[in-house]
Amino acid sequence: MAKFISAAAASFGVLLVNAEEFPPYSQQCRDDAGPPFSDLPRFSAGSAAIPILKAGGECAQPLRGACASRGDAKTAYLEGPLQCNGNGWHCRILVDDNWPPQNLISDLNFGYCNLTEAIEDPGYDRSGHCHGSDDESTYYWWVRDHWYRQYN
Repeated sequence: MAKFISAAAASFGVLLVNAEEFPPYSQQCRDDAGPPFSDLPRFSAGSAAIPILKAGGECAQPLRGACASRGDAKTAYLEGPLQCNGNGWHCRILVDDNWPPQNLISDLNFGYCNLTEAIEDPGYDRSGHCHGSDDESTYYWWVRDHWYRQYN
């Protein structure tokens, strides 16, 4: 399935796959959770995740292209690619009473400032887990890493 194009690319850990595969290269690093990228099927396959779509079942604007090309909204939402016009992305994982948390609770890192708890504690960071980037290509790798960390 995957192949290196050069010794230089291999030495930097760049793994290229067939053109119809997504993502087109691996950004996986030693700190990532989960098995080596080249050793597994799509992590979204068989997932219990549910994409939250707009009224009428339409995908959110940054994922419309992915929804059209990936085959289903769940795969598009979990894997992208995003189209944010170079503006970057951010994502919040929130505690959901219908989906018991596994590892998320031990790593909450943001707090909504309009909560009583946040007003009383200026260091409040118990609302959820948040990340983002100015580079849209990192989205897949962030979601994949957090998927295997079981930050549900």
